Amino acid sequence: MKRAVKIILLVIVLGGIGYVAYVQMTAPLNVNAISIVPEEARLSFTETGIVEYEDQVFVYPPVAGKVLSIAVEEGQTITKGDLICQIDMSDTAFAIGEANAQIASFEAQIRNLETEQVRNRDSLNIQKNNLLKELDTLNVQENSATVTQEEQMEMQNKILEQNLADIARLENEFNTVTQILYDSGELPRVEYDAAKTAIDNVKAQYEQNLQQMEIIKAGTAQTDPAYYNASREALNEQIRGIENSLSKDYTAAMKDSYNAQIQSVRVNIERLNDSVLDSEVYSTVDGTIINLPVSKSNLASNASPLAEIAVGRSLIAVYVSTNDIDSVSIGKDVDLILRRREGDQTYKGKVVEIDDKAEIKISSLGVEERKVKVYVEPAEHKELFLIGYDVDVEFLVFSKRNALLLPKTAIFNDDGTDIVWEVKDGVLQKTPIIKGMEIHSEVIIDGGLAAGSVIISDASLEELSEGINVVAQ
Repeated sequence: MKRAVKIILLVIVLGGIGYVAYVQMTAPLNVNAISIVPEEARLSFTETGIVEYEDQVFVYPPVAGKVLSIAVEEGQTITKGDLICQIDMSDTAFAIGEANAQIASFEAQIRNLETEQVRNRDSLNIQKNNLLKELDTLNVQENSATVTQEEQMEMQNKILEQNLADIARLENEFNTVTQILYDSGELPRVEYDAAKTAIDNVKAQYEQNLQQMEIIKAGTAQTDPAYYNASREALNEQIRGIENSLSKDYTAAMKDSYNAQIQSVRVNIERLNDSVLDSEVYSTVDGTIINLPVSKSNLASNASPLAEIAVGRSLIAVYVSTNDIDSVSIGKDVDLILRRREGDQTYKGKVVEIDDKAEIKISSLGVEERKVKVYVEPAEHKELFLIGYDVDVEFLVFSKRNALLLPKTAIFNDDGTDIVWEVKDGVLQKTPIIKGMEIHSEVIIDGGLAAGSVIISDASLEELSEGINVVAQ
């Protein structure tokens, strides 16, 4: 009896276990699913830009120097022709005074030329007359039988003195006239070389006459006709040298030289006067001063700008990667996002300018990128976009209305065909689809599904198989 009861109980337990197993095997599978709803698909990228002026003009000083006064300040709106600053030109005024003194000196030298020439001619004529007298004395000595050694020494000393006077005259003429005219281009090389040769000849003649003096000192009076001929030739040579100097007139050439130097100085004075006029620096454009370096240094340099003036519209400058620049065009609408603590504010904008070259930029991660500068103008509430503000600019690459979107995780590939797990009437089936553009983590479905289709969101689950009953969650 007991044994029969045990068998009955065992059958009941086993039957219960089998029933539970049957129920579990035939119960529908609970899965996470998506009911496709048509919506707008958008592909975009966002870059951060800075509000700045459309263009900047740098104002450089035409002259350098210490700044006496500054007439503007940063942030000030100015118009073309407004005074920016004034530069101290006291050093230039001093230079102008020195230049005028040079002109006065040259003009005085011109006035003295004729007076000096008359004085020199009178002196030369006196020397010539004295030499003629010495020549007569020499002739008398030659015809006299009683000439003494002392008389010949006296005559030779006069010849030597005249030699020295000739050397001094020719060297002075060379240094004060010939060299100046040659350096200024007024005298040809031939005449310059001839003047040097004349000095060398007189010096050589002086040496010969010194030797003759030694001969006279060593002996008695010279009676040889050769002595008188040599002395006579020495006197005549000195007379010819004086006559040659009397025949020259450097007055006109020297005047031309001085006048040329005067003209050069006057040109310099004009340049200095222009720089004095340039000491007042004015704005060249209408705009707003956004940087005023001169207010910090108080020095003006031709190599550094005094002021930076912003002109034109206030625009948002944003750098776009060369990978995305093909999606940007002039006139294209963008969204401008102002980040605020109380919530982001989005406004409309429009692309107005695109640079024709890329620049190298370093990302926050230290990666080198090539980006193109794009200018965007706010289309509304321009007063909110102030100079220096950061603005996020969203560029739309692609959009489609009433698109069917699925996460990439819902799609798998089966023998080259894109498949999804679709739930129809509670039963799971494989449905081929046609994929369109990928939008971040989602894919647009271009064919194979309709609005309202229920699709398993994760196609990688192992328990999924075609034909099983499922309950979509």
